Amino acid sequence: VVLTGTTTIIGRIAGLAASATQAETTLSIDLHKFMVYIAVLSVILGGIFFSLGFALGTDVLTNFVYAIGIIVANVPEGLLITLTVTLSAAATRMAAKKCIGQESKFS
Repeated sequence: VVLTGTTTIIGRIAGLAASATQAETTLSIDLHKFMVYIAVLSVILGGIFFSLGFALGTDVLTNFVYAIGIIVANVPEGLLITLTVTLSAAATRMAAKKCIGQESKFS
């Protein structure tokens, strides 16, 4: 054995691949902003319902359960499928118009 680990050719290739950076796309930046908006809105609504429960005289555990339920319910479960269908329809329309597109990179 002459070389091992990162000193081999495969090790150097793996190191280069791991250190490569990828620029954020406009779509990924907008999706991130949207998801942060939804998350903040969910937490605020959960806090409002938590406080409202105290005003109505319910106990802490019940208020906490309701607040968690509100937060979870506000997260859009269908966001992924909606985004996929929308992007697919847009790509189909672009292909019909002979538009040249760039491959999307989602991780």
